[in-house]
Amino acid sequence: MQPLAVAHAEIYAQLPPTARELIGSGWEDATRGLVLEAQRALLQGAKRLLEAGCGAGVMVAYMRSVPGLLRSHGEEALAPMLGVSLSLLARAGAFTLDVFLDKLPQVMCRLGAREQLHAYLELVEELSETAPEVLPDLFERAGTLLDQLALDELRRWALLGVQAHAGDDGERQAWFRLESRDARAILRTAAEGVLFTGVERRLGFYLRALWAREASWRVAAPAGEGRKGRRVSIVDGAIRMPQTFEAFPGRDGLSVYRAAAAHAAAHLQYSTQRFPLRSLRPIQVALVSLIEDARVEQLALREMPGLRALWQPFHVALPSFTVTAVSLMQRLARALIEADYRDDNPFVRKGRDLFRQAQDRLADPLISREIGNVLGNDLGQMRVQFNFKTYVVEPLYRDDNLFLWDLGDAGAQQSEEQEAIVQSVKLEQQEGGEQSDAQVDEEQGAPAEPERGQLEAASADETAAIEAALLQPFVYDEWDYLIGMDRPGWCTLIEKPAVRGDPQRIDDILLRNDDTVRRLTSMIKAVQMQRPQRLKKQLEGDRLDLDACIGATIDLRGGRTPDPRVHQRLGRINRDLAVLMLLDLSQSTNEWVPAAGTSVLNLAREATALVAHAMVDLGDAFAIHGFDSNGRHDVEYYRFKDFDQPYDEHARARLAGMKGQLSTRMGTALRHAGHFLRMRRAAHRLILLLTDGEPHDIDVHDRRYLIFDAKRAVEDQRRYGIATFCLSLDAAADEYVTRIFGARNFMVLDQLRRLPEKLPALYLRLTS
Repeated sequence: MQPLAVAHAEIYAQLPPTARELIGSGWEDATRGLVLEAQRALLQGAKRLLEAGCGAGVMVAYMRSVPGLLRSHGEEALAPMLGVSLSLLARAGAFTLDVFLDKLPQVMCRLGAREQLHAYLELVEELSETAPEVLPDLFERAGTLLDQLALDELRRWALLGVQAHAGDDGERQAWFRLESRDARAILRTAAEGVLFTGVERRLGFYLRALWAREASWRVAAPAGEGRKGRRVSIVDGAIRMPQTFEAFPGRDGLSVYRAAAAHAAAHLQYSTQRFPLRSLRPIQVALVSLIEDARVEQLALREMPGLRALWQPFHVALPSFTVTAVSLMQRLARALIEADYRDDNPFVRKGRDLFRQAQDRLADPLISREIGNVLGNDLGQMRVQFNFKTYVVEPLYRDDNLFLWDLGDAGAQQSEEQEAIVQSVKLEQQEGGEQSDAQVDEEQGAPAEPERGQLEAASADETAAIEAALLQPFVYDEWDYLIGMDRPGWCTLIEKPAVRGDPQRIDDILLRNDDTVRRLTSMIKAVQMQRPQRLKKQLEGDRLDLDACIGATIDLRGGRTPDPRVHQRLGRINRDLAVLMLLDLSQSTNEWVPAAGTSVLNLAREATALVAHAMVDLGDAFAIHGFDSNGRHDVEYYRFKDFDQPYDEHARARLAGMKGQLSTRMGTALRHAGHFLRMRRAAHRLILLLTDGEPHDIDVHDRRYLIFDAKRAVEDQRRYGIATFCLSLDAAADEYVTRIFGARNFMVLDQLRRLPEKLPALYLRLTS
């Protein structure tokens, strides 16, 4: 009893003998640094658990984990933790409580903030009511899951597993043990988002098809410190999207953007009246907004019932005895869109009933204010806490609803909570206040009527835009030499349609390089009419292959089956190869070459045209592609000619229209080029890379990072039997190209003006 303070003696004396022995033996180490009040709270918590029937194992885990909770989060965190512990003991048993307490330190290390810990406890409480059998598996893997997912993403993932396998305990446990393929796949997709710029055009076509109206887009500023989570906003009729959206469990990032765009467009179509703020409390503002969300969605569903399949999967709230303002609003939102959802909570039932009674008045926006005010009063009387500063609209696809509110009559005297609403609205308006292109054009005066040629160009641009919208992005890993690992799904490559130029430009190149073409023709004929070669190790032939015969004799004497290919004969080796020319189209290719009187890009175009002429005459399978980049999420890839396409006027037009821009993320482009070559059946496969500098990009500041990644990409292609050769136009390239491609797999061209004559000769040497 010596380590215990006298002030705790009466509580200690009330404990069973076994518990006193357990607690007393480790009391000094467990309570080091805790004040007397915290020590007393620790003992009282132990007493409550023992009175509820927990065993010695639970008490050991309690004394190991809870003192750390008191040190990091204070005595205020003990009460909710004890409440959850008692619920677990009653609903799931002592074993589940033991695992919960044992893994609690790992969870605390990853959550940190007190609010996050409370949210985690709410999730545990919710799952203990709906699926207590999955909790031990969740606790065992909570640390690993929180390393991959934010807490709200973990909640969605867990609720989705419970909801998707309702009535099947085995499938539920497989989900939380990560034995389910779907559970693992969703974790992978949730770890990385989808970039808005990659889907912007597709969303524009999508909304045009739904509502027959053009959408005005803005990219939202990234959420900074102290800001709410990323949500869609509507400012001055423009839809402002987050640059990235985390993938919702079970739905890819594009689905989130589509659901968000359709919901925002429904607001623009049906939310025709702004609500005066007046003296509404924040909880009323949130509920009026929620009812307005449901109202515009119901109106949209009347016209397009198929939108239900887009929106409804994002509603995963479940009935629970846990009562918080946010959880009740999420359950109400689900009840208003899903007819089969059952919830016995009186607040949720009342909200659904009021909304159903107003079905014949859905066209009137005032019903949102009427219903929202009533429900806000009810929720206020329930004494549940609600903080508008930290409140984030759920589900994920819904916008922040701040555009619905008119601040004109908010009044001079405002409460602190109302001031938070006003400041939020003003902040959204300021961030979205930039003018659209159409507004700028309107202020500067209407443009002149376009000429016929401009109309044709506009039509071609629109066709190119449609083609771009239909292309899917490709995601590739990237090698980080500092950690010695691939960063999974790190780079996004987007194939973009090549701009068409004048094909006559390519024909002019051949005329202008007439001497080179004549020499090239002679070299091609020499390759095509090569002398017969004696082919060894053949099954049939006109004479014996002496080396093969010696090998067969050795095998016979050694008791092994000999190789029957012991003949040789005269024959020709057919050219069986596939070559992909990969062109670096970065901004640096626009630099002028004084000795040649043109740019690097034009020299590369001339050299490519001459090589293509040689490939066609030889009958080789070839493709011509190009690339540039603007950060890891925007690697642009252009296909001027594919293997199965003829080198005709269309291919020459695309080659004539290529231009230099942006940066050089070489490794990702090499991986994508290898993707095309791996699908070709050929004895020899080659990537011929033409570049004017080392790999670089705007989001990488370590010069060696992209060099090592490109080296890794070359090694990856080699494993698939694909060779890579680099022709560098950088006079100082020897050091890094040796590291990337190997000592014999590159050539540095010092005199750029000789590129058109050197590249065809290099190609013939590599492929002969």
